[in-house]
Amino acid sequence: MRVSLISRGIFPLHGYGGLERHVAGLFKYLRRAGCDVSLYTTPPKDPREAPDGIRFVTYRLIPWPRRKGLVVLDRETNYLAWSLRAAKRVLADPRPDIVQADGAAGFGYAFTRDENAPPMVLHPHGMEEFKAPPLKRTAYLPLRFATRFGARRAERVLAPDVSMRAEVMRHLGIGPDRVAVLPNAIDLEEVARWRGGFRDLSRFGVAPGDRVLLSVGRLEPNKGFAVLARALAELPREWKWVLVGEGPERNRLERTIAALGLREHVTLPGSIPDEGLSALYARATLFVHPTLYEGSSMVTLEAMAHGKPVIATRVGGIPDKILHGRSGLLVPPGDVSALASAIREAARPSTNLSAWGGEAERLAREKFDWATRVKDVLALYDDILKQPQAR
Repeated sequence: MRVSLISRGIFPLHGYGGLERHVAGLFKYLRRAGCDVSLYTTPPKDPREAPDGIRFVTYRLIPWPRRKGLVVLDRETNYLAWSLRAAKRVLADPRPDIVQADGAAGFGYAFTRDENAPPMVLHPHGMEEFKAPPLKRTAYLPLRFATRFGARRAERVLAPDVSMRAEVMRHLGIGPDRVAVLPNAIDLEEVARWRGGFRDLSRFGVAPGDRVLLSVGRLEPNKGFAVLARALAELPREWKWVLVGEGPERNRLERTIAALGLREHVTLPGSIPDEGLSALYARATLFVHPTLYEGSSMVTLEAMAHGKPVIATRVGGIPDKILHGRSGLLVPPGDVSALASAIREAARPSTNLSAWGGEAERLAREKFDWATRVKDVLALYDDILKQPQAR
């Protein structure tokens, strides 16, 4: 089967985010299954290590300054123009049997395709442009339109978790017959390869005997890390919080942490190599993900794959991963007291964190491994190709 993927990025060429890791797993395992896969993506800073099958499509038309506040303008001009360019490349190259696009990256293909074009699967991922605070959501109006446009002209739209099926239909304006539930997956081969690279964690502010709470994510307001800082301020200082990631919220978070008197108990090491992150996962007592809104949450899957109990918010696809009271605890988003209570409950001697972690790892291996998930992807493609294309 010939498959064309359209996405703005792939790990590790474009960073470490959930979308990039998802695309890397899809690309790898489709090829391993014998598919002829081409990925149309944006040029990275260093393209020398790009594997075969990746096609770079020129991105920037308007040279917006790389400043906070202009990201929205870049995405609504350059990104949408890029999606049109990528679509033209897809249709100019030897035609695939099927196309899969990520979010607004599918706008160009939906706009360009004719009645004879190959069918498209759209993966909307977290749909953050529909969940942002009111001002930002208003600014994202063109991006929301582009994602809806692509969804309404796709043969299938993916819900990356069962619990996200309803919001996919609501936000994108499509019926249940167009939605396919296909949970995101994690590359357990990669997780195994990360292990054993770091022994000394003192560089991350972790000493022997520390009770470590680990969080991973881009430092942005919607990740809820300020909420977690306030929750930790309500607890005895018997823990060390390591927050891995970078982003525009870093300075504000550091000020919040200092104001709460937590500076000696918190480490922000920035972005770190996968081997170091794996060592932190192995050392962590708990993984805490306090996000205010979310898609499928790849970092939650990473924590589960490392056998860690997880405390997270009941948003996006997280409830499909964390079994409350069996592999972790779920709390309402933005609720400082509930988050503090959950951490307090996890710290009780009667709580079997080892059993929670074992259940989390079992779920990751049985339900969210790319080696198994690729069979579901191919079954979906086959089902689409057997049906008349209804647009």
